[in-house]
Amino acid sequence: MKKLIAILLLSIYLFNLAGYSLVFQYFIEQSEQQFVQQIDQNKYTESELVEISIPFNLPYTQNSTAFERLDGSIEVNGTTYHYVKRRVFNDTLHILCLPNQQRTQLIKEKSSYAGQVNDFASTQKSRESAGKKTSPLTEYNNTITRYSFVLPAILAVKENKDLVCLFPQTSPGTAGHPPQISC
Repeated sequence: MKKLIAILLLSIYLFNLAGYSLVFQYFIEQSEQQFVQQIDQNKYTESELVEISIPFNLPYTQNSTAFERLDGSIEVNGTTYHYVKRRVFNDTLHILCLPNQQRTQLIKEKSSYAGQVNDFASTQKSRESAGKKTSPLTEYNNTITRYSFVLPAILAVKENKDLVCLFPQTSPGTAGHPPQISC
């Protein structure tokens, strides 16, 4: 009995971890296949089509009077559009698209479910309260930065093998003669 409960709880945990994403992805793919089949069988009206016109300035292109079938999709402002037909006319590419409302709705439901499962803040008040939970110690933690500037030193070895540091007579930023070094 304990094994059965452990397996049940583990399966619920794994579903909440990544399983819902796989289930939603499966439904999205199924709806997309059904939608493409409907396009292939011409189960749509011309009034549902949305036209996208793109300037197409390429040399040696020929105008096409009739539309030809086109596969693919594009997402604009969260709505998925499937390409239906295209043609090139007067240096413009005309693409007729059909909005896939079912896929768009499934993607919105997936993100909504993910937000609820993972306890993401959905309101502005909860976002503000989450931002105010900072420690007072970290709010006033200012670091002090110290800078020190050192002139370049030249090490020289005298005959008695003692190290001696010699500094140039002029600052390194001035133009003109090289610095004078004395031993």
